[in-house]
Amino acid sequence: MRLMPVIKNLTEPEEKQFREYLDEKLKRFKPMIESHYPDEDAVKLDARIRKHERHSAFEIELMFDMPKAKFMSKEVKHTITEAMDLATDRIEQQMVKHFKKKAKE
Repeated sequence: MRLMPVIKNLTEPEEKQFREYLDEKLKRFKPMIESHYPDEDAVKLDARIRKHERHSAFEIELMFDMPKAKFMSKEVKHTITEAMDLATDRIEQQMVKHFKKKAKE
């Protein structure tokens, strides 16, 4: 899986927290993805985070681009971890549904 992060308006500690938490969350997806797409370059993840100064909120957008499937989730919350948790949960639900459907075919 190729990871392409885009980071805007974060302080250095916030960026470090985002990168570490993203790596931790991606561990949930790796077995599922690798079982269907063993080639590392077959799956691309765009992980974007932006801090809204006016509302002190973090906007996280995750986009998985796989052969014959695309998944996207976008969340805005006041903490990085909360936004990441919700975004990854939504993506995971989409992937499970897709792979179950694919297995029936």
